[in-house]
Amino acid sequence: MDKSKDSDFKEIAELKWLPFIGKNYFDSDKKVMIIGESHYRDDNQKSIDWNNKLTFTRDIHSIIALDKKYDRTKVFYYLNRALFRNDSKIDTKILWGKLAFYNFVQSSMHTRKSRPNESDYLKGWSNYFKLLPILKPDFCLFIGVQASDYLKKAIEKTEFKIKEFKKSEKINGTFPREVIIEQSNGKEIKLLFIKHTSNFFSWDDWNIFIKKNYESELNWIKAGVIKPRNTVGNNV
Repeated sequence: MDKSKDSDFKEIAELKWLPFIGKNYFDSDKKVMIIGESHYRDDNQKSIDWNNKLTFTRDIHSIIALDKKYDRTKVFYYLNRALFRNDSKIDTKILWGKLAFYNFVQSSMHTRKSRPNESDYLKGWSNYFKLLPILKPDFCLFIGVQASDYLKKAIEKTEFKIKEFKKSEKINGTFPREVIIEQSNGKEIKLLFIKHTSNFFSWDDWNIFIKKNYESELNWIKAGVIKPRNTVGNNV
């Protein structure tokens, strides 16, 4: 993990949890961020104390995304299926060594049925726009589409503007949102919002869409990530 920008992250007043930055992220020729939507916590003191740690997102990411412990949520399992069509053959250390992960909503939900409100999403965008000059991503993949409903309002007083915003044909009950934003220095960033990769997520349909429309980005993400097939005992 790269912690070289932690001092910059800590200057962002409403950023409760530090984002995860892969050790090779800043040296990569293409910079890709994955944006999760929400964290959840229990009401016991141990959970509350853990939730209040700056490293909470990194801790959760390590358990679920890196170690693939899916007993509480399969968000990253289905994300892997949407990107790679499988989960078992992925070298997560290589994958996340070149990616960054930011949890959009910076306050925890207390139940699985809880949903972020407008204020949560606007704060998420405020933090996001402050992270962009630090992380300089080229492509951002959002897990969930609701944040996009507040983008036009959130972007108004920033150095960014929307160049393109479109809803594509409905997939698995959800319209993908495809967005291009431009920074004041002319840098363009692609944003893709997909259905939240939890229950009732059809990874096959989304894989087809991503492969068709984001081939360059997908190929870059996949490079070196799939573990080689074990050929012991095979004639090769």
